[in-house]
Amino acid sequence: MTQQLLRRFLVVMLASVSAVQAHPLHWAEESVGFGSGLLHPFSSSDHILTMLAVGMWICRTGSGKSFVWQVLLFLCMLLLGGGLTLIPLQIAHAETLMYASVLVLGLLLASGRKLHWVFSLLLITGVAVFHGYVHALDIWLDVEALGYTAGFALATSSLLAIGVAVNLGILMSLAKLAGRMTQ
Repeated sequence: MTQQLLRRFLVVMLASVSAVQAHPLHWAEESVGFGSGLLHPFSSSDHILTMLAVGMWICRTGSGKSFVWQVLLFLCMLLLGGGLTLIPLQIAHAETLMYASVLVLGLLLASGRKLHWVFSLLLITGVAVFHGYVHALDIWLDVEALGYTAGFALATSSLLAIGVAVNLGILMSLAKLAGRMTQ
C-alpha cells in the first residue's frame, strides 16, 4: 500500500508541469555569487523534484561504488550542459526536453521498472545535460559566475544525497512492513 501511494505521489508531482518551474522569479541581481548558486536549487520546485527523483533512481539502479560514479557522472553532465550555454550552441526546446526527461524518470520510478544499466546512464545523463543547460541560462556571466556554479553544484549534490536517503528510508519501511505481514 505504501509503495502504491509513493508511486501515485511521484506520478502526480512529476507529471504536473504547472508545479515544475525552472525559473521562478528570476532577476539579474539574483544570479551572482556562491550564495545565490547554493540557494537557487532549493528555490525552484523543478530542481528539487528532479534531484530527488535522480537520487532515488540512482539508489534503485546502483549499489556500492556505482552510487558514487553515477552521482559524479550526473554532476559532470549537469556542468557540461551548463557549459553548452557558453558556446554559441542553442538546444531547441531545451526546457521541454528537460521536463520530458524528468517525466520519463518519474514514470519509471512510479512503475517500479528497471532499465539495463546503459539505458539508465543515458537517462540520467540526458536529465543532467538538459537540466544544466536550462539552469545555466540563469547565470549572468560576470565575475561571480564560477562562484554561482560551485554553489549550484554543491546544492545539487546535497539534493541527490537526500533523494538516495529518501529511497533507502522507503525501502527500509517497506521491508519492515513486509516483515510484519509475514508474522
